[in-house]
Amino acid sequence: FYEAYDKASESALLPPGVYTLHDLRAFGRKKGWCPYFLARHMLSFCNVLVYNYQYLLDPKVSGLVSRELERECIVVFDEAHNIDNVCIEALSVNLRQQT
Repeated sequence: FYEAYDKASESALLPPGVYTLHDLRAFGRKKGWCPYFLARHMLSFCNVLVYNYQYLLDPKVSGLVSRELERECIVVFDEAHNIDNVCIEALSVNLRQQT
């Protein structure tokens, strides 16, 4: 699937609309394209993007998933009362003493 998506390159675009995971998988199967890479490619074309805020806050994940987002965009956090715990967890390290 990735090879077919990569071959289509810049012409690998979704028609305008709202897509669920099921829709992306069905479209990818129909075109023979990888739905994961298609979705990542389409981030730069989105007007509204709904995804888990950990993809934006966790530096290990955001560098891979969120780097296509515009520098000047509006971000709305749902369930914002959990953000402090997510940030603490994302930026913490665990040390253990080996014997």
